[in-house]
Amino acid sequence: MDSNIGLAIQCAGVLLIALLSIFMRSSIKSNALKYWTASWASLSFSLVILFTAFHISFRQTILSVVFMIGFFGTVKVLMQSVRREVEVANTKLTKARDQLELLVQMDPLTEALNRHAFHSLLRRPEAGHDAVTSGSVAVLDIDNLKPINDTMGHSAGDKAIRAVARATRSLVRADDMLFRWGGDEFLVLMFKLPQPEASRRMEKLNKILEENCENWIGMQLSVTVSFGVAGFTSLTDLGQAIEQADKAMYAQRNRVRRTKVVEEKLGEPVF
Repeated sequence: MDSNIGLAIQCAGVLLIALLSIFMRSSIKSNALKYWTASWASLSFSLVILFTAFHISFRQTILSVVFMIGFFGTVKVLMQSVRREVEVANTKLTKARDQLELLVQMDPLTEALNRHAFHSLLRRPEAGHDAVTSGSVAVLDIDNLKPINDTMGHSAGDKAIRAVARATRSLVRADDMLFRWGGDEFLVLMFKLPQPEASRRMEKLNKILEENCENWIGMQLSVTVSFGVAGFTSLTDLGQAIEQADKAMYAQRNRVRRTKVVEEKLGEPVF
């Protein structure tokens, strides 16, 4: 093979590697790649100068060097522009993803978290997050949502649900989590809060509803809830704690119903 042809092939190959390295440097920040790119660029520059020196005059060589510098500068500017556009697009996609994730985990009626968000929380130990935590869980159930829906319409029922969510938020801390658990049920996770203190907080709920329901809903409407509270020591035993709180909630509801039945029979409140 002619020496000029071999030199031309080497120039082309080294130049392609140098160009590829420059393109990679625009997207990947690495010191090793930086030195790699500089080495191949220097080698390609030297080979091109050598090749042009064999075939053209000194003046033409200078023009070729200027052309190469302009070419590499243009490519670099183009790649930086493309990189900026990609970074802007990635930022927008990240924001859109976060917004969609928030919408997926939020109940649209009450803006509380939903069951999807709760199950995501339970999967944290599987992803390597620390499962050791403690606190209390409360299960809330609206006592009279069906009669409200039947007599005053579902719009009034939706307002009652939002009122319960609002009242519950007034009792919990910023780090606690409120979930819309079902149609008329809510679940509250109160981290690092002992069960007695959590129960005292929940006992204020019906009083808050009694005092604020009319203003919040815009009509005379009596809304009450039954609740149960249980403690947990880790995310892994949270399911068992929810079952205990659920049973305590039903026990409280049955006690209230029995009391109302006795009051109706006697015709006066029972204290």
